[in-house]
Amino acid sequence: MEVNILLVIVGGIIAIGAIVGFAKGAVRIAVSLGATILTLAVVYFATPYVSKAIYSLTPIDEMVEQQCIKTMTKAFTGEADTNSGFTEEQVRGILSAAGVSEQTLEAAGITVEDIVNGNVSDEMLQQYGISPDIFDGHVSTEEAEQSIMEAEVPKQMQIVAIEGADLPDVFKNLLLENNNSEVYQKLGVTTFAEYVSKYFAKLVIEIVAFLVTFLFATIVIRAVVFALDFVTALPVLGILNRLAGVLVGSTISFIIVGILFIVITLLYTTTIGKQAMGMIREDQILSFLYDNNIIMKIATMLR
Repeated sequence: MEVNILLVIVGGIIAIGAIVGFAKGAVRIAVSLGATILTLAVVYFATPYVSKAIYSLTPIDEMVEQQCIKTMTKAFTGEADTNSGFTEEQVRGILSAAGVSEQTLEAAGITVEDIVNGNVSDEMLQQYGISPDIFDGHVSTEEAEQSIMEAEVPKQMQIVAIEGADLPDVFKNLLLENNNSEVYQKLGVTTFAEYVSKYFAKLVIEIVAFLVTFLFATIVIRAVVFALDFVTALPVLGILNRLAGVLVGSTISFIIVGILFIVITLLYTTTIGKQAMGMIREDQILSFLYDNNIIMKIATMLR
């Protein structure tokens, strides 16, 4: 039986929080909890401003939107593993219009799949008497992307597209829940593809802004608490105080775990992100903590 490394890490974080809470007692550890709650409050109100700064100072939104458009174009046109910019159906149609049959291709040792996958050069086509110019003036990848952005996609197909997307469930649920006219108006979009690209870009930026703000606020507030140095003056009382400290320390640990899960979600497209998400889904405890992550709900609020 393989050990779930992420479960060990999460368990370690919670255990350390509980031990520190027991050692310090509720009175002292409550200062840390208070600092953490204050940090979250600052993050909640400051994140929209940080988000606006990211929009204006970085190209993150454009990068995410463009990647969403490319992904949707591939999903709707079947181009996921091609390099020519055309689907098999498009290539067959172009060849047929030019009077070139698949039998002619086969006689030359070329298949439609070869053309779609970009394995046939213009020189090879010319060598077998097929002009590469027959593909000129037809739908390019850019034109296909523009068509997808402007297309009216049926509601049921929208649901299927979202549910079938290679995304964390939390993102899928958010896309499904917010796929309505009110959010369309707020984002300034009119089509499904525009909604997905704009909403997903905003979602990513909100999460990045949340993490950046949380890190900065944590450093500042912890520095102030450390500088005041009034924690050492607080008493460590009896066993009840220490047991209460375990509860408070564990609460802080769960907040840290929530932040960790947000980072994993943001890294989902990477190998390590997918592996971590797989570990979460393999374990009931991790799945429960992930699905009930209040910190994630705060970070993904559309404001």
